[in-house]
Amino acid sequence: MSRLLVITRPSLVPGFHLAGVDAYGAEDVEAAQEMIATWLDRGETGLLAIDDGLFELLEPATVRQLEAYDQMPYLVIPGGSALGAEASRRARIAHTIRRAIGFHITFKDRGGEVEA
Repeated sequence: MSRLLVITRPSLVPGFHLAGVDAYGAEDVEAAQEMIATWLDRGETGLLAIDDGLFELLEPATVRQLEAYDQMPYLVIPGGSALGAEASRRARIAHTIRRAIGFHITFKDRGGEVEA
């Protein structure tokens, strides 16, 4: 599993290419879902990194397929502002941490508590 595949916004693709990563631009969630379905059908292997704004809008069936497919673990990466409903930066970071470590934690902040 030495391959990294990135699905992100088209404006961010050149930066990933400069880093030597296979990056693919998706204008919308439908394009991202088509890429994922194609890779799963072909039996692709590697680590999939997907823009959090796109991931939030994926159909639950697509997420379940990704979770069930052992050959392509995935992680969600920050991609800037949310594509769907307004999401706060803190909420996105908290979700990423919760998914990465598998625990619900709370941070103390100047304005109160932030859950993760």
